[in-house]
Amino acid sequence: MIASPQKRRHYPMAGLMLILISGLLWSGERFMQATRSLLGPDAAYAADVVQPSLVRKKLPVPAAATRAEPVPAAPTVPAIEPSATAPEKTERVASSEPAPPVAAPMPELSPLAVPPAPPPAKVEPSKSELTGASLRPYPFSILLSSCKEKENALAAASRYRQTGLTSYIVRTDLGNKGIWWRTLAGHYRTLAEAIQAKNKLKLSDAVVVKTPYANLIGQYGSEAEAAEAANRVAQKEVFPYMVKGPGPSFQLMAGAFPSQHAAEIHRRELDAKGVATRTVQR
Repeated sequence: MIASPQKRRHYPMAGLMLILISGLLWSGERFMQATRSLLGPDAAYAADVVQPSLVRKKLPVPAAATRAEPVPAAPTVPAIEPSATAPEKTERVASSEPAPPVAAPMPELSPLAVPPAPPPAKVEPSKSELTGASLRPYPFSILLSSCKEKENALAAASRYRQTGLTSYIVRTDLGNKGIWWRTLAGHYRTLAEAIQAKNKLKLSDAVVVKTPYANLIGQYGSEAEAAEAANRVAQKEVFPYMVKGPGPSFQLMAGAFPSQHAAEIHRRELDAKGVATRTVQR
């Protein structure tokens, strides 16, 4: 059979296409060989390795538990972390050791106006006293409650004072947990002494904490003078308490903190209220 002139013209074009395709395939094979020789066999075939699939398994969420707020200076002293569901309740520690006599409570601190009276003589502490060098160490306190709302802390402090217990409120910054208001009582030289006092007062829900730093408001020659000064600063929303000073003096303090940094932050807050203090080791 004889092909038509039109079909004969198509034969050379088909041949050129086959030659062009063969040339492209040969060039591609040469390029792949050159790439493999430069990168090495491991890299050349890295794309051929199928990466294993990652299986993500959801781990079970542990049950919520009350953790302990760290007390930096006393690892043996139990501490609390406020609960998100019940902010006024804290984790407690009990002990059965005998208790020594408890000091008489200071008068009720009230924001009511005090009749005008000449200010009592104030004994200015010496430089060594301001640094805490001559103070008797009272680094331990009894933590009665920890509340998210200030009103709840005030109500708790009032209830404890009605039982004859000298309590005071301390604003505490717990970082990510926010600002909490602690109700504390007492000042003790040792952990054993604080635990004995807690058991003597039958504070089964309380916990002993180490709070060696406070802010010294002033030092007075008698307990009555210190109490009168406490009533004056209480009108500025300050929560002072008395600590027996050297000799016959009485020291008026505010706050109780586990670190000097936290006490100094509180000192600046007191300065803004017009109450001059110094940070000391209680």
